[in-house]
Amino acid sequence: MLAINRERLGDPKVTYVQADLFSWEPDRDYDGVFFGFWLSHVPPASFDEFWALVRQCLAPGGRVVFIDEDDRASGHDDVRLIDGVPVARRTLADGRQFDVVKLFWRPEELESRLRSSGWDITVRRAGDTFLYGEGGIA
Repeated sequence: MLAINRERLGDPKVTYVQADLFSWEPDRDYDGVFFGFWLSHVPPASFDEFWALVRQCLAPGGRVVFIDEDDRASGHDDVRLIDGVPVARRTLADGRQFDVVKLFWRPEELESRLRSSGWDITVRRAGDTFLYGEGGIA
């Protein structure tokens, strides 16, 4: 995806980084952080660690925006627990199968969890099966 974006965008001001997000350290502050269809794949035990990293990335007054599937999409996946972590089986076009972490948040629960962690983020439903959030550090 990075190569496709680099080819299509062709902007030398854009820096691409491929890294393990849970061991990556930002080299500067950012005015904005966006993630799409990622939060539902963050293991429950890593939720606070992930949001601490987002906080570390933000410049003063910086904003966070995200979109993901919400609880209404849970019927599309056969989610089961493996070692206490919710996972869904995904099949690729070539037939290979993988188990991926998959949580389906209710917007009000996610917003409450974030607010209790010091965030001022509003989470709302969008479309038939999506949620989006926008805000910053409280």
